[in-house]
Amino acid sequence: MRQLLNVGDVFDIPGRGIVLIARTELSEVGFSAGDHFELVLPTGRRCTLTALGVERFTKCFTEATTLGILVGDQLESLDEIIGSELWISPAHNMAK
Repeated sequence: MRQLLNVGDVFDIPGRGIVLIARTELSEVGFSAGDHFELVLPTGRRCTLTALGVERFTKCFTEATTLGILVGDQLESLDEIIGSELWISPAHNMAK
């Protein structure tokens, strides 16, 4: 597994579910809806999830890529999500 993103924020959209806001220093990230990933919580607990939707955001004055990752109801709560790490398989297609 390879770490791809760090979760900096999380919120719940009524009727859609939980969205993770994560960022990486990579300029391009080959990560999209339908991809499976592992979320490693700050407590060490691991959750295997599927991205139901992925939106890319660019921010001024930064090289980082920010993603909004819809996970719906795959997580039980929003507690302890901030600071989590998102890991993918090394075989996953991503820019270097």
